[in-house]
Amino acid sequence: MANIRVWHASRDPYHCAFRLLRLLSAKKGGMELERLRILDMFLLYPSLLHRSSMPQDVKELFRNLDIEKPDKIFIRLPSPAAVIQDLRLYQNSAVAQLTAKGVIDSDALKQSTMVLSDSDLPRELRERTEKKNLEDGGLTSFLVGPFCTIPLRGSESVYRKAGLPTRAIAA
Repeated sequence: MANIRVWHASRDPYHCAFRLLRLLSAKKGGMELERLRILDMFLLYPSLLHRSSMPQDVKELFRNLDIEKPDKIFIRLPSPAAVIQDLRLYQNSAVAQLTAKGVIDSDALKQSTMVLSDSDLPRELRERTEKKNLEDGGLTSFLVGPFCTIPLRGSESVYRKAGLPTRAIAA
């Protein structure tokens, strides 16, 4: 019997680092680390957005993206709470890698904010992030734009609207 190795982007810290760079590049500024974690999950599994509650104007923009519903793509997809918990290990590795390479501002990270450092990304990497963002049908722009209007904390937080555990974030 042959050993089959299965690769998935959710278990690859290098792919996670690339996704985080895509989001930060599209946002053009800093972003709370916890918000970035959530956006990374939705960038990886955009169909999970169908399970999230959103304000009507944001929901309308989401519908325009024409993202397939989970049952059309997956036989079984874990809950957003399980997915975000599984991603945390790889996200931590990706953040550490980007910080060690000087891509992320370490002082901002101490304040739980992810900011691209003043040193430029290598040209090839910057071009790849921009190209991938242009090819994703507007998903990245939606996530860092309208979806970011949902507050991170409070009774109408993105945690509650997406069905995510709030124990990881301070009030």
